Amino acid sequence: MESDAVRPAHPYKTLVVLQASPFCNIDCQYCYLPHRSITAKMSPAVMQRIFEEVMGSSIIEEPITFLWHLGEPLAVPIEFYEGAFNLYDSVNKVYQRQSSHAFQTNATLINPRWIDFIQERRIGIGVSVDGPAFIHDRKRINRKGVGTHNAVMNGIRLLQEAKIGFSAITVLTNFTLDYPESLYEFYIENNILDVAFNIDEIEGTNKTSSFSEDSTIRRYKRFLANLLTLVAQDGGRLKVREFWTTLRSICSESHNPYNTMVEPLRILNFDHQGNFSTFCPELVAASSEEYAGFKMGNILEVPISSIFENSVFKKVYQEIQQGVSLCKQSCSYWDLCGGGSPSNKFFETGRFDVSETLACRAHKKIVVDVLLDHFEQVSSTTQVQ
Repeated sequence: MESDAVRPAHPYKTLVVLQASPFCNIDCQYCYLPHRSITAKMSPAVMQRIFEEVMGSSIIEEPITFLWHLGEPLAVPIEFYEGAFNLYDSVNKVYQRQSSHAFQTNATLINPRWIDFIQERRIGIGVSVDGPAFIHDRKRINRKGVGTHNAVMNGIRLLQEAKIGFSAITVLTNFTLDYPESLYEFYIENNILDVAFNIDEIEGTNKTSSFSEDSTIRRYKRFLANLLTLVAQDGGRLKVREFWTTLRSICSESHNPYNTMVEPLRILNFDHQGNFSTFCPELVAASSEEYAGFKMGNILEVPISSIFENSVFKKVYQEIQQGVSLCKQSCSYWDLCGGGSPSNKFFETGRFDVSETLACRAHKKIVVDVLLDHFEQVSSTTQVQ
């Protein structure tokens, strides 16, 4: 397969997901990662090759964000990142690519030394926090079964005191759906004003979701509607990813939506051993024999460009495109989605050539319905007045 046939041509950033280590210091009950007790770390040799290949490759488009994820990045010592970033600086002196680094962290290990390093290196920060303690501590627990809310909030306070901006990701379970007001008050009272929602998806080692029942989906729709009302009444002070990204799609006149998860090399994933893949990072958690664990090469053995000739890539890409075509033919939400998430399709059905998933109902369809219902209600109220 010629690389030009699948090379993306769209002004989106390239996301390079790096697994410093599979280890995580806590034990969230909905986590999808299978090896989070393994403390092995990415070697300097692997890091060097990643930076050389990514920065030097003409098929990797700018801007590039290196996201340290797929484990708790701060569970690895600062010295690891000092070495990694020195390698990055050395390589980028040659290529001068527009690029940045980010951590997706549970924030429990943030301390003044980490704050200094984050500021010095201008690292973007995403924090996982599930709301007030009575919600958060149900699922986000440490390895002794104790809730992590206090430790997370200590980390958040240190970020805020240092004026380090961050976004938040909250994982919703069916328990959370009864408390939209409590969740909203938590964000506002703690000055957490940029949030995104995930659900406890069927992914990796997490084999069930609390959203599987139709009754829970209906409750979820009411939850989002109530939360949107609170956001609107407060003048949009809280930025919710699901509302803003969906609203942007609704306002777009394009009938050919762009979905980075179904396009090769818009997302490039490296595990700590240097194995690489494209499409969704969550596929790193899969142990599928049919797809060879979604390993599409190893950076110590082959260049990134070899991915287009890799048999696993060819098989996955073909099936993903079949699924995208099916979505386009069968789904009235196509213009606002572009084919869904391949990883959700795989983990829910074992296939890529399918259309609707539980995740797309939650992340796309219901959000669209809630927004349209809200605007229709606002419009009707305005006309009556």
